[in-house]
Amino acid sequence: MRVGFVGAGAIARVHATQWLKLPVTLAGCYDRHLDRAEAFSAQYGGQTYASLAELLANVDLVTICTHTDGHKEAVMAAAAARVAMICEKPLARHLHDAQEMVAACEATNTPLFVAQVVRFFPAYARAKQSVAAGTIGTPGVIRTMRAGSYPAAGATFSSPFYGDFARSGGVALDLAIHDIDYHRWIAGDVERVFARGLTYRGLPNADHAYIVLRFRSGAVGHIDANWALPPGLFRTRLEIAGDQGLIEWDSFQPDPLIAAFHDPDHPGQANQSSASPLAAQDDPYFAQLAHVLACLEQKQPFLVTPHDAVMALKVSLAALESMRCGQPIELDSFQEPSP
Repeated sequence: MRVGFVGAGAIARVHATQWLKLPVTLAGCYDRHLDRAEAFSAQYGGQTYASLAELLANVDLVTICTHTDGHKEAVMAAAAARVAMICEKPLARHLHDAQEMVAACEATNTPLFVAQVVRFFPAYARAKQSVAAGTIGTPGVIRTMRAGSYPAAGATFSSPFYGDFARSGGVALDLAIHDIDYHRWIAGDVERVFARGLTYRGLPNADHAYIVLRFRSGAVGHIDANWALPPGLFRTRLEIAGDQGLIEWDSFQPDPLIAAFHDPDHPGQANQSSASPLAAQDDPYFAQLAHVLACLEQKQPFLVTPHDAVMALKVSLAALESMRCGQPIELDSFQEPSP
């Protein structure tokens, strides 16, 4: 399979590093900045293409790694060319764009995978497996944190794009969408969204969002996403409480996953088990790409569906609107305000 890249930035290099471990051919790259595409192709292989159309004519699968506001053009072109694609998250900046993109892929029967990579992080995947197996009973509360420093110049992922709310959507869209998708994966459809944050305060380098989700199941989700940590730090936390036990994980702690269960024979105590699911081949980006490749070869559905990507975007945008107006947002009736 010939894999091409649209965009030659930091996330494209993350993808390329993992693709090199898989049985594919890196065909080359297209980027609006020709010098970036040339440097990318020199490092990872393939050739530099002068246009998106030329790239699509020479690949079997395209990985779209532009900024969010560049996704639509690439997805629509790939759908028209019937080239299977991986698109980085969020699928789009605006809901109507995402819906048009999915409709175009469906109309041409073109596979679309949106890279909600947190589903492939070992601790998160193992927690999902535990919940699905009924280990902690029925989930009632989910709490997650995703926090780092503002992606300023010098950071791995750095660009003025992140500070441009009209393009990026700030931390609630660019960062929290990871956790929103994961919460939906655990607890199902979201009914209501309420959020508070700093997004509309004009301080992008300290953007902070706190989002509360009410699910149709009755479960409640709490998401803390921020760009307020000191430079060089990044932290994630996961807690899922069910009526039979608790799953907890913290990237700052040595144990990747801890599960505690109620023990009826010893009131007031809990049994604990911990184990590391990490192994060299468990890089989540590798696992994600291997999953896509296997699904395409076997003609199986992706773990993340286009509908999942659209709904994660809708919840993120509803959180932004809740922050703006100070009110909870009912998801079924939510309409994104005109930009």
